[in-house]
Amino acid sequence: MTVNLMELYIKNVKIFLKDFTKTFFDNKYVDAISNEYINTYIDSRFYNIKEESGRYFYTTIYNNLTNKKEFLKRDYGKKDEQMLEDNLKIYQYIFFVDNVRSLPDLNELVNTIKEKRISEYGLKEIPDINVTFTKLIKEYFNFKKVFFNTFKTDDFELKTQKYILIDNTYKVELAHNFRIPYIYSEKVISEVYNSGVINEDKNIIEYTMLTVECIKDIDNCNFDKRYIVDFARTLFEKPQKINQSLRIMNNVAIQEKVFFKLEYQDYTENIDYIHELIGEGYNFALILDDTFETNLLELRKLDIFKYVIVHKNTIVYDGIQDYADNINNIIIYE
Repeated sequence: MTVNLMELYIKNVKIFLKDFTKTFFDNKYVDAISNEYINTYIDSRFYNIKEESGRYFYTTIYNNLTNKKEFLKRDYGKKDEQMLEDNLKIYQYIFFVDNVRSLPDLNELVNTIKEKRISEYGLKEIPDINVTFTKLIKEYFNFKKVFFNTFKTDDFELKTQKYILIDNTYKVELAHNFRIPYIYSEKVISEVYNSGVINEDKNIIEYTMLTVECIKDIDNCNFDKRYIVDFARTLFEKPQKINQSLRIMNNVAIQEKVFFKLEYQDYTENIDYIHELIGEGYNFALILDDTFETNLLELRKLDIFKYVIVHKNTIVYDGIQDYADNINNIIIYE
């Protein structure tokens, strides 16, 4: 059974946010209010939802949280306005902890939190709360470190290479670092490694490592980077295995960053299924081959694909160049 890594990651972030809020407010903590802000923060922080854009990423998140406060005021009334405001304001500290803003010094931040709880929020002093906050934050940092290191392996390495002249778009390759007996030629090794069941299983490893890479991007507030990755065409004959492979990336934030390579022939033979997957949020980079009839009508049908890949040694290459001014896709020449 495959695990949805993004959901696992966000689950742990939510646990930290709740623990942070509980520690901050102590007996003044209100679970329902906390949950409302946490959900808005998650949508903004990890799904890059922009209800009202700000100059910086943290100001955009704060604007979204402020909108949430205004919405909640209608439900909670005037007597709870201060609690709504206070729950909003603590995110100015969370930004530093959650890598939204650069953290200059942890001890300084914790001491500020300890002081402001009393001077600005009117909360009761708690002995050694700075120790509690330091422990909580360090455990959160450790969770991230362990999460990202868990999926590292000496046997495989995820390699990315930026496509020339195409912004924020990277080709992905899974390289193996284990030794194979010298009696096998490089050609034989490549053919075995990139075909059949081995290729399908390799995709699962590749998708897992790529998902972690995407989460790392998002943790660093980078939503622009896109990855184009191989897709084993033999999976079309194995519905259960294709679902297992795709389930790893069944999350909107990850889906927006990843594009599966798809041969045009495979697209035409599985068109209804591909459209179904696109409807579920998955993205594909279409590889045109010589079965594609290059004309304006057929090119318009490809508008559902952000990327179209054309190999330079194909007949379709010249035809695509003739229609360059009429193409809505980003064309990658390989």
